[in-house]
Amino acid sequence: MFRSMAVMSVAALVIALAPAARAADEPKDVIAKAIKAHGGEELLTKQKAGQTKSKGKLDLPGVGEVDYSQDVMYMLPNKFKDQMELKVMGQTINVLTIINGDKVTLEVNGNAIDQTDKVKDAVADMANVMEAARLVNLKDKAFELSTIGEDKVGDKKVVGVRVAKKGQKDVSLYFDKETGLLAKLEFRTTDQATGNEVTEERLPSDYAKNKDGVLAPRKIVVKRDGKAFLDAEITETKYFEKLDDSEFKK
Repeated sequence: MFRSMAVMSVAALVIALAPAARAADEPKDVIAKAIKAHGGEELLTKQKAGQTKSKGKLDLPGVGEVDYSQDVMYMLPNKFKDQMELKVMGQTINVLTIINGDKVTLEVNGNAIDQTDKVKDAVADMANVMEAARLVNLKDKAFELSTIGEDKVGDKKVVGVRVAKKGQKDVSLYFDKETGLLAKLEFRTTDQATGNEVTEERLPSDYAKNKDGVLAPRKIVVKRDGKAFLDAEITETKYFEKLDDSEFKK
């Protein structure tokens, strides 16, 4: 991370420290530090469900910036519910997305929406990202981790780890080198509005410990192909060992 006899002494010191520096940036070590920073393996493993409420601005293609509020619930490995309210040109639009195993429900203002393959792909991408972002899952041998290297997110120095799993798209995670906290997630996904594949970046920040003992972000910015897509304040984050299955049924 950073006349004759003096030079030799410095060189010897660098050589002596080099193996330790490389080991510290091994993917498994980066993930281990991140798990500890976010609350510890025992706590994160125990809490397999959660709920997040947020509000902010969303940039919709062909519409522009709109206000939104969102309530997301999930239970690993395959249950997810997203209730979003949009304010578009004076109208309120409610969007409901539910994943319950292999069943996917998508409604707009109570009306079912046909689910194209691209919509299903986008939903699957999100489940994949949530699995990677949980961190403790990455100790499973099903995941292949590789080092991306150092970079910067804003003014923070970060180190990146690429997460690969058979049958799923890669997810790149970037962690603050100082704190170990997740600073960016990057992955390819499908824009449900246009059907085009985009690179999505999620930038969580302003971490604080909630009552569950987990450090969770209070702000998040999302970019697609480098352009602003979402800017949100996370108003509430809760974690649970499990949620009732009825939460994920229509």
